[in-house]
Amino acid sequence: MISILADSVKYLRFNPTEKDAARAWPQLENKINRRLVELDATVKHLNDITTLSKVNQERQVAHMTRRHAPVPEPDEHAKFPIQMLPGGQNENFYGRFFELRAINEYLDWRGSNPALRTYTIYGRRGVGKTEIALQYAYSNPSEFEAIFWIRCETSVSLRQSFSDMAVALSLPGADRNGRHEENLIAVQKWLKLTPRRWLLIFDNAERESILKRYWPVGANGAILITSRKYYNFMKDMKRRGETVKPFNEQQSWDLLMQLLGPDWKAMDKQGSIKVSEENAARSFLAKLGGLALAIQQAANLIINPSIGGTTIVTTYELFKENLRSLPERQSGERSEIVHSLDTLWNMIFSSLTRNARDLLSVLSLLSPDAMPIDLFLPRRQKALDGKLAWCKQNSSLVDDKLNATLSSIITPPPALRNALKELFDSSLIKQEGRVLTIHRVVQEAMNYHSIEDLQASFDSAVQLVEEAFPKQVHGYPLHKYWGMCQSYIPHGAHLSAKFSDYTRPPVDSTLEGSARFVELLSNCAWYLYEISDYDVCLRVIETASSATRDRNSLQYAHLCNTAASCYYELNRIGDCRHYWEIALNIRETLLGENDIERSTSYHNMGNLESATENLDAAMAYFNRAVDIRIGKGDAAAAQLALTYLCIGRVHYLRNEFDEATKWFAQSEALFVRTEGADTQFMSHVHHAYGNVEYEQKRWRSAMLSFNECLKIALAGTAIHPITAAAYYSLGCVEFKLKHHEVAKGYLDKARAIAELRSPARDDGTIARILWKTAQVMEDDTYGSYAQEAAVLRNRAEIARRTLTGRGEGDLISIDENGDPDADEEEASYDALVPMYFR
Repeated sequence: MISILADSVKYLRFNPTEKDAARAWPQLENKINRRLVELDATVKHLNDITTLSKVNQERQVAHMTRRHAPVPEPDEHAKFPIQMLPGGQNENFYGRFFELRAINEYLDWRGSNPALRTYTIYGRRGVGKTEIALQYAYSNPSEFEAIFWIRCETSVSLRQSFSDMAVALSLPGADRNGRHEENLIAVQKWLKLTPRRWLLIFDNAERESILKRYWPVGANGAILITSRKYYNFMKDMKRRGETVKPFNEQQSWDLLMQLLGPDWKAMDKQGSIKVSEENAARSFLAKLGGLALAIQQAANLIINPSIGGTTIVTTYELFKENLRSLPERQSGERSEIVHSLDTLWNMIFSSLTRNARDLLSVLSLLSPDAMPIDLFLPRRQKALDGKLAWCKQNSSLVDDKLNATLSSIITPPPALRNALKELFDSSLIKQEGRVLTIHRVVQEAMNYHSIEDLQASFDSAVQLVEEAFPKQVHGYPLHKYWGMCQSYIPHGAHLSAKFSDYTRPPVDSTLEGSARFVELLSNCAWYLYEISDYDVCLRVIETASSATRDRNSLQYAHLCNTAASCYYELNRIGDCRHYWEIALNIRETLLGENDIERSTSYHNMGNLESATENLDAAMAYFNRAVDIRIGKGDAAAAQLALTYLCIGRVHYLRNEFDEATKWFAQSEALFVRTEGADTQFMSHVHHAYGNVEYEQKRWRSAMLSFNECLKIALAGTAIHPITAAAYYSLGCVEFKLKHHEVAKGYLDKARAIAELRSPARDDGTIARILWKTAQVMEDDTYGSYAQEAAVLRNRAEIARRTLTGRGEGDLISIDENGDPDADEEEASYDALVPMYFR
């Protein structure tokens, strides 16, 4: 418009007469028309963007902006203050004034410290780190409005802690069972945007690799860490910390007097304690290394004459006798201080009744946090055979199939109730409602009398967890039982880790894993695969494989199948082929031709061959799977729908788009009838439809399909790879339509999900998104993003070469100038992404 006005002014100025004006007018008219055409194109482009925004973006982009973008939310849904802490405050907490003051001086939000303040208390196990953190949280001198306790023992417990936070904060869409990634996003968003004063306590944080994705980068708050070492998590150069030192001689004495009670404190103040008693007590304390938990147990020995002796002198003499005769640990050699501590614990354990000790021997093998009492109340009473047979219900409450009545397993039977009380009174466990906890020091100190004793305890623990954990059958997913899986997966994973500890050199142990143990780990691994926790899944499978006696069994085939499924979604095709072929060979050897498990292997091999573009071989496998699944009728209808979807993908890869659409339609019809129109399976169907439309350059139709895929994915698993794939595909469509900013917005969302899923490295999904984003930026008319595009392209290329060198993806063709062919380049990045999500 300015150009038109400027040209008009010049025309009037330089053509004062009518004759001059008439002669010059055609030239001006052409200029004006040219400017109007340009203006019309600009207006049309803007109109396309705003129209698209109203029709397609208001429902999806604006919705996801509210869910993921850092837009302040005016309302807090939770009632403050919030304290998500384990157990209650320790009434016998002693000392640590300087430690508590140092913590508060740095974490107090009223000071001049950094916005995100991190303080670490570290020291050996049993020194009292957790109790100090709890004391600080309960006293709350800085008046935090929200305090959250985060268990960092494993990635499983860490993930669940953040889900519990989302529920405690009443965040929209929060779900304690499953949807952990969505919960994590919601919590991190809250931590960054809330005006509330918050404190996170990461307890037992030992590995940065599992902490990284949970760290509230860019937030304003306080973090307290307990750890056995002063590790600089997240390379925070402003963090502070201090070693928690064991109590000195006088502090140990004062704590002992406090624990022994007011009479002993009074005698100490008056100086009326016998010299022999004081000398024995001080010698006793010297053996315990100033550890608070050990001093507490020493006090229990002294208070209870049936455990120790009638005097401190006799108790100490008994301790020295036990010190000399203590049996060796099943888990390895001891240091001098550990030998003394184990002696103390052994005296405590030896004083327990047989039932209480057997129960403790099982508890010591489970995850120490959140052991539900319901685990010890199975309906099928056979699960209690072995060490815990005394926990069974009265025979009058059990039917002829050895199943207890539902009403009888609500309350623990008298024998179990008494054993729990005994352990609680001895300060060996804590109980809050129907949940038990045990200190890790107590677990480590549990000294099994023999390998037979350890084996019996381990088998009993396995039986309980295996009985409670949902079972995966014939390839059917466990998503309907994710809530139950979440309750028991910490114990399955912990048993896996304990088995590795007891069988890993140099430990001299013959602990054996039963078929039931392998079955438990097999089900745990499948659940972990479903929730995309591939690292833990593969570790569990490794343990299960080491415990498998028969490498030609169906059990081993199932483990191989789950491992290969993980590798497929990690795009490690070579490893995937290795394990799927093992599973197929075993099943073809042991199962009948029409067994449903064989169809699972045929289906998987079809996916594998599709991923490597061996399309004829893929179709042959899929057809064999279809024949078996059709023969199973309605029971295999959902599995048949999945195979139809994969057959459609083969036709899509062959550019047979009409045929592909036909198979996708059959898959859709079956999924709708068996699973529903809004289940996760349907997001894959709509994504497949979108790919067909995209290849035929039907941009609007492709956009509708990808949007439908996104809607379903967001409702179920907002940061699943299929969700990132939908965003990526929408970005590609917008790029084709030359809507660069909209395309970049979608790609940024895809990248946010991908980087959350792979925080430690640029995986294939991230590499492809970086490359496509660079393309969009490079195509920008004004070159505004040229420098940023070059950085992204370089990062994508480095990731692509690294991944290709590891066997992920394919090599690309180079032209005579040494430049990559454009089509081959895109294919090479597509090959870095698993077939499901391309």
